[in-house]
Parts: sequence; C-alpha cells; structure tokens
Amino acid sequence: MARERHLVLVCGHYEGIDERVRELTQCEEISIGDYVLTSGNLAAMVVADAVARLLPGALGCDESSEDESFSNGLLEYPQYTRPPEFRGLKVPEVLHSGDHGAVALWRRHMAEALTLKLRPDLWRSAVFGRLAAVKNWKKSVKKWQIKQEALKNGNLEKGQSGIPQE
Repeated sequence: MARERHLVLVCGHYEGIDERVRELTQCEEISIGDYVLTSGNLAAMVVADAVARLLPGALGCDESSEDESFSNGLLEYPQYTRPPEFRGLKVPEVLHSGDHGAVALWRRHMAEALTLKLRPDLWRSAVFGRLAAVKNWKKSVKKWQIKQEALKNGNLEKGQSGIPQE
C-alpha cells in the first residue's frame, strides 16, 4: 500500500460497507485482526499509521524499521530505558556489557521467547521459515560442492552446471 500513489480507506460502521459499493468500486477489503470494532475508523487509523511508517524518510532513517516487531517474523524483544534500576527492577546486565554480539543474541532469544508465549502461531511460522531457509542454503552449498569437485576432477568445463537434476 505504501507504493500506491493514492490510497482511500472507506470505513464501515457496525455492519460494514454496503455490498453494492464493493461491487461498483472493486475495492480490496482488508482486516487488521480477528476481532470486531464498532466502526472502521480505528482500523483505518491503524492502517494509515502502519503504511505511513513504510514511506521513505518517514522514520528519519531507512534502517530504523529493520529491528522492529514482525521485521523478522517475531514480536519485538523487551525494551529498557533509563535509569538502570527502577523500583527494584534492573535492566539485564547483558545490555550494559557493550558486547554487541551478546546483546543481539539476547534480543533474539527474548523475541523468540516472547513470541512463543504470546503468539505461538507467529513463532511457528518464523521457526519453520528459518528452517526452510537453512535447508535451501544447505542444498545450495551441496550443489556448489558437487560442482567444485567436478571442476577439480576435470569432469566439468567452466560454465557447465554439473549439478544433478532433481
């Protein structure tokens, strides 16, 4: 939707939009979730906000949206600000460590744990999607190894694939 030149959101009230309007306009119906609202105004605001964030420059920096909820199929990890301790609750030590790798790993683990707890459907999709990506990567590596072995043994001219057909 962010790529569209114009966007019109028509908001239903109680029972929705008259079916004749849908037929005449050939509009696309969208849903923001599995629940009922009294009007489409709130849903339209949610859509407008979500789409606006995707517009170039809306967040100031294109990389700003790369580490948000759903950017990797998971909910976002817990957020902490200052002070380091608030009413006896402390910011996890790893976040003060300066070890960017450890912080990234902590954030990933926390995002996975939170998603598993609150949205197991998203967690399954993210995990199985990652497993499929790893499986495809392993297939690609295996094909590359077969080709390299064939080149090494002189069984293949450069430019030929040497990869067995599936």
